[in-house]
Amino acid sequence: MKKLMLVLISLALLFTAQAQEKKVESKNKPSEDLENLQLAYQLAKYGYKTYSAGALIEAAKIMSSIKTQDLKFESYKQDPAPKGQGTKKIKEGYDMASILSAAKKYANGDAKLLSAIGDVEKANQATRGRVGGPGEKFSYVYGYCNDYYDVRFIAGELAEIAVRGDGDTDLDLYVFDSNGNMVAKDDDYTDRCFVSWVPLWTGRFTVKIVNRGPIVNNYWLLTN
Repeated sequence: MKKLMLVLISLALLFTAQAQEKKVESKNKPSEDLENLQLAYQLAKYGYKTYSAGALIEAAKIMSSIKTQDLKFESYKQDPAPKGQGTKKIKEGYDMASILSAAKKYANGDAKLLSAIGDVEKANQATRGRVGGPGEKFSYVYGYCNDYYDVRFIAGELAEIAVRGDGDTDLDLYVFDSNGNMVAKDDDYTDRCFVSWVPLWTGRFTVKIVNRGPIVNNYWLLTN
């Protein structure tokens, strides 16, 4: 009987370990808000690259329709800059003000485009000051270095994190619980990362962003 119980316990532990491994490896589809914010980022990036006021306006429209707030984190740690490596000037801004300013510049006096920009500005004024929705933060990580954020998530509710880099290096994303166990990761060969999981308890989780390349990468971090 004891041998049978030991076998059953061993099988249960094996199944749990395999289930946890699959959970770590899985990549689910982002929620609508995070998906739309990532779309806005891509549109803005395209607008900057092609000097398209239209693309920037569409990005701003999406951003103004979604409530966002500054990312709330308990602590933030950044690896020190390697010798001889400095920061990199951000080529363009991905906040609402920067996007609309660039759109006005690229509109070249076009009345329709300027009117559309004005409509977005009015919509943004109406939603300014609202609290809630995804958290966002613009930052940078040095080459071959890591950034760490301690963020609280709620038990039983879907947790999501997305990272969008500037395209210059590969970024990887890892999440650890308060016991140091990895609960989610995205370590492909791009600087576009997304993970989601459902916490078993409410508490602090460490978000680790790893820069696999030799130079600074400016990134946009989103959480739900």
